[in-house]
Amino acid sequence: MSEPFLPWWITAIALAVLTLGFYLLLKRPLGVSGSWARVVEWKNDQRLNEEEAPFLNQPKLFADALMAATITEFGEAEVARFMESRHKNKPKVDLKSVTEVATRTHWSLHLIFLLSLIIGGYIGAVYKGGFELQSTLGETHVALFGTGFAGFMTLLIGGMLVGFGTQFGGGCTSGHGLSGVSRLVPASLIATGSFFAAAILFSFAIRYLF
Repeated sequence: MSEPFLPWWITAIALAVLTLGFYLLLKRPLGVSGSWARVVEWKNDQRLNEEEAPFLNQPKLFADALMAATITEFGEAEVARFMESRHKNKPKVDLKSVTEVATRTHWSLHLIFLLSLIIGGYIGAVYKGGFELQSTLGETHVALFGTGFAGFMTLLIGGMLVGFGTQFGGGCTSGHGLSGVSRLVPASLIATGSFFAAAILFSFAIRYLF
């Protein structure tokens, strides 16, 4: 196994600064699977931007649209009861902030982020003199599945399962493990513990069974 590009403690500090800095600046968690989904669904992203455009500079129009959608979903009677209860209790919520359209980072920025991961890995490999294109996951993968069609299918199916798992679980090792755990989000703590425990158990199973 080759030596890492940087000492582990420098990498840890860099990840902490990147993850927390991203959240503090943009108020959004950093996640690779989320960025990948935004890039793949760029047409949907464009459609949402076009639909939201009329509301960005017209908060009154946005508030009316929200009220119409709420009435359609819950009915006029339920909305009327809620409004009456809200006026009686006088909540301390800033209603102006509720009618503001949340902005999203453009999908192209997510693409730049993903490309930067590839370029950074390439620079590190070239610097260490170990750049090499591979079609397997290493010696263990080759020993179990070979390098032919079976090996390719395990990569394909494994990638599909990873994609399904990240969407189903609402994040990956970066979204939950870095962004979520660093902010002590309960769902991320449970998710990270679950998939790391599963990975450890599976690794031991492969070692002792095969």
